[in-house]
Amino acid sequence: DIERMLQEKIAKYEEKIVRILRNVGEKCINEAREYGSYQDRTGNLRSSIGYIVLKDGKPIEKGGFTPTERGAEGGKSGQKEGEAFINKVTSQYPKGFVLVVVAGMKYASYVEAHNYNVLTSAELLAEREVPKLLKALSQ
Repeated sequence: DIERMLQEKIAKYEEKIVRILRNVGEKCINEAREYGSYQDRTGNLRSSIGYIVLKDGKPIEKGGFTPTERGAEGGKSGQKEGEAFINKVTSQYPKGFVLVVVAGMKYASYVEAHNYNVLTSAELLAEREVPKLLKALSQ
């Protein structure tokens, strides 16, 4: 039946999109955690870095928010802040497939504003990778 075949093709295509976005999300958090140019004394800022893949506003994949070994509590506050922040942000994306990468500590933008790399290199990586991978998907 044609409708069933179309639905299967759509489902496979959507799975590929999610896989691409998840892979880019993982690359972004690895980039941000490894090449963050700031001194992370408490471990909270690096622990607050993570991503989520959404489809029509609903979470499909989530990653990151891994506590570091630094500081008295090993970045546990950062992990909680990051997850809370990403859950707040998801409501801004009710349609389509979306990859959201965050550094959830309130001071992340302050650190970036002082010429330290928190998410800048991860954003540049995503801007390079996503179009390239989506183009390959359409061929």
